[in-house]
Amino acid sequence: MMTILAFLLAILILVGFHEFGHYITAKFCGIIVERFSIGFGPVLWKKTPKNPFDTEFVLSAIPLGGYVKLLDSKERSDLTVDQAGKAFDQQVLWKRSLVVAAGPFANFLLAWVLLSALFLSNPMQVKPILDDPNTNTIAAMEGVEAGDEVRGFALLDANVAEQAVNFEDIPSWNRLRWKLLRAIFSGEGFALEVDHESKGVYRIDFPKEKIQSLNMEQDLFEQLGLKMRRSTPMATFRLETSFFQALTLASDRVYDITVVSIMSIRALVLGEVSFSQISGPIGIANMAGQSAQSGLIPYLGFLALISISLGLMNLLPLPMLDGGQLVFDFWEFIYGKGVSADFKAIAVKLGLGGILILTGIAVFNDISRLFHG
Repeated sequence: MMTILAFLLAILILVGFHEFGHYITAKFCGIIVERFSIGFGPVLWKKTPKNPFDTEFVLSAIPLGGYVKLLDSKERSDLTVDQAGKAFDQQVLWKRSLVVAAGPFANFLLAWVLLSALFLSNPMQVKPILDDPNTNTIAAMEGVEAGDEVRGFALLDANVAEQAVNFEDIPSWNRLRWKLLRAIFSGEGFALEVDHESKGVYRIDFPKEKIQSLNMEQDLFEQLGLKMRRSTPMATFRLETSFFQALTLASDRVYDITVVSIMSIRALVLGEVSFSQISGPIGIANMAGQSAQSGLIPYLGFLALISISLGLMNLLPLPMLDGGQLVFDFWEFIYGKGVSADFKAIAVKLGLGGILILTGIAVFNDISRLFHG
């Protein structure tokens, strides 16, 4: 029950905020919004306005998305000149593009707000203390031992040998994890500042060529030799931040998650990662339930992560998504006219087919994990 409730609440918040981005921007641009719906399919609840040109708010039965229906002058023959002027299709290009882009932007904004709240709560964190590395890993060859603590992180310039670096402070394992993922998925080399019991503070370089040789299908941290030490009790501390520090940390985390997500999509497209890694609604629901059971702070982190993923997904250049419409808008900006209705209809069908195939793969993966663990 907790899993279902946590998933439904996540959908309500994430989809609602995404569609609210479209809605509030359309209203700001003077466009009539006919319907604001969370979910698809049969209507469970709706609030019908007295004025037929005000917005109808709807909650539908299938909680796998939502939509905002904007007035289209081509669909109505009963419009006055003033009403037709408030139709979406009658707006100048920049207004239409702004409304389309506002949905994904709202997801990134929501993630930033959630992460800011998370850091302002002074959450408990795990110190970045390492376990014994696997043999023949970079960390093992550099002499890393159980109990060594990571103090700093820096990306390396592949064109500069033995370069001096300015290390970012790494107070927690969570921060280190996202920095490592960003470097790995971007194929960049990096350096760690490590505090060793006997050797004191020293530096380990992980060259670009070794990062790019990692198998993306296997445990990345184990391949590097960087594993969190799981002691009893865990080495935890409370991360205390000021208001502006929390905002800065949230911005940094949104950036890291975005880069990792984009590079993950790239790896999927290039075949570096198999489609078996894709999760669907069942997998996301399980994540929602697990994070909610762990407490409010983990659930906020989960919402921020999925909100960024939702924003990026909607920016993919598929005609059924916001990104596809922005591609059409770019075409219109370059050539002075939109694509033909026939071309758009074909593109929409192809885009829908692609989305359905990806959804089918994701659901299949979810079901396979349920049966095979």
